[in-house]
Amino acid sequence: MRYLWRALIWLAASAGLLLAGFAVFAALILVPSVISRGGELPGPVQRDALGLVYSAIATQALLPELLLAFASWLALARIVPALELSGRALAIALPLVAAAWFPLVGRYLFHIWAPGGLRDYAQTLLLVAGGASLALLVPRALSDALGPGSFAPQADHGIVGRDE
Repeated sequence: MRYLWRALIWLAASAGLLLAGFAVFAALILVPSVISRGGELPGPVQRDALGLVYSAIATQALLPELLLAFASWLALARIVPALELSGRALAIALPLVAAAWFPLVGRYLFHIWAPGGLRDYAQTLLLVAGGASLALLVPRALSDALGPGSFAPQADHGIVGRDE
């Protein structure tokens, strides 16, 4: 049962971090526009439109990418525990897992996005998969309870109950 709670805490912390990071990123993108307009903020219609676009990006790309990378990592950690046990392997493999899901997310879930070429595709891959993997890695780096090895299979110790 502790395994499930740990996984849910990891997912919640990662989703919160991803959405907060996206909000900061989106705000930073708007700053030059506001400065160039003499400090004038977008009007209500523009704010509503931006809100819809940002919500669509979060629900069509960022959160699905995070969920798919999270679920696959939990499965992969069971199959190849060495990836989960090493901090270095975790830091390399988790972004690769997230990147592997991007073609599916980009093609079938991210409806408001149409790549304009290879450069656009690569940039979006970096932002979406990179953001999701970073959001998954940061809580694990900051918490001993979520650190490397937290989701590797635990050996059965006989009388002592399993952690799962």
